[in-house]
Amino acid sequence: MVQRIVITMPDDAPIIRFPSEEEQQAALNEFAREMQRVKERKESVPPETLSEALETITDYLKTGWSTGGGRRLRQFVWSLWNGYHLINLYDLSSGLDGRLTDAVIVVFNAAMVDALSEDQKRRVLKESGEFARWEQVGAETPEDEEVLYPPFPMSTEGLRRVAHSAEQSDRRIEQQRRAEQAREASDE
Repeated sequence: MVQRIVITMPDDAPIIRFPSEEEQQAALNEFAREMQRVKERKESVPPETLSEALETITDYLKTGWSTGGGRRLRQFVWSLWNGYHLINLYDLSSGLDGRLTDAVIVVFNAAMVDALSEDQKRRVLKESGEFARWEQVGAETPEDEEVLYPPFPMSTEGLRRVAHSAEQSDRRIEQQRRAEQAREASDE
Protein backbone atom coordinates (compact mmCIF):
# COMPACT_ATOMS: atom_id res chain seq x y z
CA MET A 1 0.00 0.00 0.00
CA VAL A 2 1.37 3.43 -1.01
CA GLN A 3 0.98 6.18 1.51
CA ARG A 4 0.23 9.60 0.23
CA ILE A 5 1.72 12.57 2.07
CA VAL A 6 -0.03 15.87 1.70
CA ILE A 7 1.84 19.00 2.55
CA THR A 8 -0.06 22.22 2.84
CA MET A 9 1.76 25.44 2.20
CA PRO A 10 0.85 28.86 3.56
CA ASP A 11 -0.53 31.25 0.96
CA ASP A 12 2.57 33.45 1.11
CA ALA A 13 5.05 30.57 0.66
CA PRO A 14 7.45 30.97 -2.25
CA ILE A 15 6.68 28.85 -5.27
CA ILE A 16 9.61 27.09 -6.84
CA ARG A 17 9.38 27.12 -10.60
CA PHE A 18 11.70 24.97 -12.63
CA PRO A 19 12.67 26.16 -16.12
CA SER A 20 10.95 24.58 -19.08
CA GLU A 21 12.86 22.57 -21.67
CA GLU A 22 12.85 25.60 -23.97
CA GLU A 23 14.21 27.87 -21.23
CA GLN A 24 16.91 25.34 -20.39
CA GLN A 25 17.91 25.08 -24.05
CA ALA A 26 17.94 28.88 -24.41
CA ALA A 27 20.25 29.16 -21.38
CA LEU A 28 22.58 26.50 -22.78
CA ASN A 29 22.64 28.26 -26.15
CA GLU A 30 23.50 31.59 -24.50
CA PHE A 31 26.26 29.87 -22.51
CA ALA A 32 27.68 28.36 -25.72
CA ARG A 33 27.62 31.78 -27.42
CA GLU A 34 29.44 33.38 -24.48
CA MET A 35 32.06 30.62 -24.49
CA GLN A 36 32.59 31.26 -28.21
CA ARG A 37 33.04 34.99 -27.53
CA VAL A 38 35.62 34.16 -24.82
CA LYS A 39 37.48 31.93 -27.29
CA GLU A 40 37.43 34.66 -29.94
CA ARG A 41 38.74 37.27 -27.49
CA LYS A 42 41.54 34.93 -26.45
CA GLU A 43 42.43 34.24 -30.08
CA SER A 44 42.39 38.00 -30.86
CA VAL A 45 45.98 38.21 -29.62
CA PRO A 46 48.16 36.50 -32.24
CA PRO A 47 50.71 34.24 -30.50
CA GLU A 48 53.59 35.59 -32.60
CA THR A 49 52.69 39.19 -31.67
CA LEU A 50 52.55 38.25 -28.00
CA SER A 51 55.90 36.44 -28.22
CA GLU A 52 57.51 39.49 -29.83
CA ALA A 53 56.10 41.79 -27.15
CA LEU A 54 57.31 39.53 -24.34
CA GLU A 55 60.75 39.34 -25.94
CA THR A 56 60.90 43.14 -26.24
CA ILE A 57 60.12 43.55 -22.54
CA THR A 58 62.50 40.75 -21.52
CA ASP A 59 65.37 42.16 -23.56
CA TYR A 60 64.88 45.64 -22.14
CA LEU A 61 64.79 44.39 -18.54
CA LYS A 62 68.06 42.48 -19.00
CA THR A 63 70.01 45.73 -19.17
CA GLY A 64 67.61 48.62 -18.54
CA TRP A 65 65.99 47.33 -15.35
CA SER A 66 67.42 50.14 -13.20
CA THR A 67 66.20 53.00 -15.42
CA GLY A 68 62.91 54.83 -14.96
CA GLY A 69 61.35 52.81 -17.78
CA GLY A 70 62.84 49.64 -16.32
CA ARG A 71 61.28 50.40 -12.93
CA ARG A 72 57.90 50.86 -14.60
CA LEU A 73 58.25 47.65 -16.61
CA ARG A 74 59.32 45.69 -13.51
CA GLN A 75 56.24 46.86 -11.64
CA PHE A 76 54.05 45.93 -14.61
CA VAL A 77 55.53 42.45 -15.13
CA TRP A 78 55.52 41.63 -11.42
CA SER A 79 51.91 42.82 -11.12
CA LEU A 80 50.95 40.27 -13.76
CA TRP A 81 52.82 37.59 -11.82
CA ASN A 82 51.81 38.27 -8.23
CA GLY A 83 48.53 40.16 -8.58
CA TYR A 84 49.77 43.24 -6.65
CA HIS A 85 48.66 45.96 -9.02
CA LEU A 86 50.41 48.89 -7.42
CA ILE A 87 51.21 50.54 -10.72
CA ASN A 88 49.86 53.71 -12.18
CA LEU A 89 49.01 52.97 -15.81
CA TYR A 90 49.47 56.62 -16.79
CA ASP A 91 52.95 56.61 -15.25
CA LEU A 92 53.70 53.36 -17.07
CA SER A 93 52.56 54.61 -20.46
CA SER A 94 54.11 58.06 -20.21
CA GLY A 95 57.51 56.76 -19.13
CA LEU A 96 58.20 54.35 -21.99
CA ASP A 97 59.23 54.77 -25.61
CA GLY A 98 56.84 53.77 -28.38
CA ARG A 99 58.28 50.27 -28.88
CA LEU A 100 57.98 49.39 -25.18
CA THR A 101 54.55 51.00 -24.91
CA ASP A 102 53.34 48.87 -27.82
CA ALA A 103 54.75 45.76 -26.15
CA VAL A 104 53.01 46.60 -22.86
CA ILE A 105 49.71 47.16 -24.69
CA VAL A 106 49.94 43.73 -26.35
CA VAL A 107 50.87 41.98 -23.08
CA PHE A 108 48.18 43.83 -21.09
CA ASN A 109 45.57 42.94 -23.70
CA ALA A 110 46.70 39.30 -23.62
CA ALA A 111 46.43 39.27 -19.83
CA MET A 112 42.92 40.77 -19.97
CA VAL A 113 41.62 38.13 -22.41
CA ASP A 114 43.43 35.26 -20.64
CA ALA A 115 45.85 34.65 -23.52
CA LEU A 116 48.93 35.20 -21.33
CA SER A 117 50.03 31.99 -19.62
CA GLU A 118 51.82 31.51 -16.31
CA ASP A 119 54.70 29.92 -18.23
CA GLN A 120 55.08 33.03 -20.37
CA LYS A 121 55.12 35.27 -17.29
CA ARG A 122 57.62 32.99 -15.58
CA ARG A 123 59.87 32.99 -18.66
CA VAL A 124 59.95 36.81 -18.79
CA LEU A 125 60.85 37.03 -15.11
CA LYS A 126 63.53 34.35 -15.39
CA GLU A 127 65.14 35.38 -18.68
CA SER A 128 65.13 39.10 -17.81
CA GLY A 129 66.97 38.45 -14.54
CA GLU A 130 64.03 39.57 -12.39
CA PHE A 131 63.80 36.32 -10.44
CA ALA A 132 67.54 36.52 -9.69
CA ARG A 133 67.22 40.15 -8.56
CA TRP A 134 64.23 39.19 -6.38
CA GLU A 135 66.25 36.39 -4.78
CA GLN A 136 69.17 38.77 -4.15
CA VAL A 137 66.88 41.28 -2.42
CA GLY A 138 65.33 38.40 -0.47
CA ALA A 139 68.75 37.27 0.73
CA GLU A 140 69.50 40.80 1.94
CA THR A 141 66.13 41.22 3.69
CA PRO A 142 65.96 40.38 7.43
CA GLU A 143 63.85 37.31 8.19
CA ASP A 144 61.21 39.28 10.08
CA GLU A 145 60.50 41.57 7.10
CA GLU A 146 58.68 41.10 3.81
CA VAL A 147 60.73 41.12 0.61
CA LEU A 148 59.85 44.39 -1.11
CA TYR A 149 60.65 43.79 -4.75
CA PRO A 150 60.18 45.50 -7.03
CA PRO A 151 60.26 48.66 -4.95
CA PHE A 152 56.87 50.23 -4.33
CA PRO A 153 55.93 53.16 -6.55
CA MET A 154 55.29 55.38 -3.53
CA SER A 155 57.25 56.59 -0.54
CA THR A 156 57.20 55.05 2.91
CA GLU A 157 55.09 57.99 4.10
CA GLY A 158 52.65 57.45 1.25
CA LEU A 159 52.35 53.78 2.18
CA ARG A 160 51.68 54.74 5.82
CA ARG A 161 48.85 57.03 4.74
CA VAL A 162 47.36 54.29 2.56
CA ALA A 163 47.64 51.76 5.41
CA HIS A 164 45.96 54.19 7.84
CA SER A 165 43.13 54.84 5.39
CA ALA A 166 42.70 51.09 4.81
CA GLU A 167 42.46 50.48 8.58
CA GLN A 168 39.87 53.24 8.97
CA SER A 169 37.88 51.86 6.05
CA ASP A 170 37.94 48.36 7.58
CA ARG A 171 36.60 49.78 10.87
CA ARG A 172 33.77 51.64 9.11
CA ILE A 173 32.79 48.55 7.12
CA GLU A 174 32.79 46.44 10.29
CA GLN A 175 30.61 49.02 12.08
CA GLN A 176 28.18 49.04 9.15
CA ARG A 177 28.07 45.24 9.14
CA ARG A 178 27.32 45.13 12.88
CA ALA A 179 24.63 47.81 12.55
CA GLU A 180 22.99 45.84 9.72
CA GLN A 181 23.08 42.66 11.80
CA ALA A 182 21.49 44.51 14.74
CA ARG A 183 18.72 45.87 12.45
CA GLU A 184 18.03 42.38 11.08
CA ALA A 185 17.93 40.91 14.60
CA SER A 186 15.49 43.59 15.78
CA ASP A 187 13.25 42.96 12.73
CA GLU A 188 12.87 39.30 13.72
